[in-house]
Amino acid sequence: MEVEKKDSLKRKEVIYCFDFDGTIADTLPLIIKKADFALRKSGMKEIDGDFLRKIRKEGIEEVFKEMNVPLYKLFFLYIKIKRGMNQGIGGVVMKEEMKEVLLELKRRNHSLGVLTSNSRKNVNYFLRENGVDFFDFVNSSGIFNKANKIKKLKRKGGIFVYIGDEIRDIDAGKKAGAKTVAVPWGLSSKKALQLACPDFLIENPRDLLSLPF
Repeated sequence: MEVEKKDSLKRKEVIYCFDFDGTIADTLPLIIKKADFALRKSGMKEIDGDFLRKIRKEGIEEVFKEMNVPLYKLFFLYIKIKRGMNQGIGGVVMKEEMKEVLLELKRRNHSLGVLTSNSRKNVNYFLRENGVDFFDFVNSSGIFNKANKIKKLKRKGGIFVYIGDEIRDIDAGKKAGAKTVAVPWGLSSKKALQLACPDFLIENPRDLLSLPF
C-alpha cells in the first residue's frame, strides 16, 4: 500500500487543452470563405494563394502588421468572421483520427479542454454533433489575450499542455509557461511552427498518445 501511495504522489494530472480551429475542427475553408467576404466589404485584398502561403509561413498577425492594417480594423474583421462562423459551423468536419484520439485520452482519465477564439456555442455544438462532448472545459478567448487565459487555466495544477496549429498558439502557450504541442495540419506550415520552437511538433493526431507526459 505504501508503494502504491508513493507512486500515486509521483503521477501528475495532465491537462490537454486544445485550440479548436484547424486543430480539432477543419474550419480553414470556412474561415477563408468568411474572411474573403469580410475583406471585400472592407476594401482590402482577398485571400489568394500567395496571401495564404504568406500567412502559413509568417502567421496572420505578422502579415497584417506588414500590410499596416490598424488593430481596430483587425478586431472588426475578427468580429465579422466570427459571426460568419456561426452560420457555417454545421458543415465543418473533424480532423481525421482526432475523434479516436480524444476518446482514448478521455479513457486514460486525462482532463481535456478547449481554448479558442471561436465561440463556446460553436465549439459545444461541434463537439456534441461529433460525439465528443465530454470536455472538462470549453473557454473562449479574444485574439490577443490567449496567453493570459492559459495562465489562469494552468492554476488548476498538474501538467498543462496547449495544442495548436498556429504560431500565435505556440507563442501564447510558451508565454504562459505551458507545454506546447504544434500540429501542422491547420493554418501555419510545419516549417513556421518549427521556428516557433514548440516543445513537441507532431505529424498526426495519434502522436498525441505517445507524448512523454
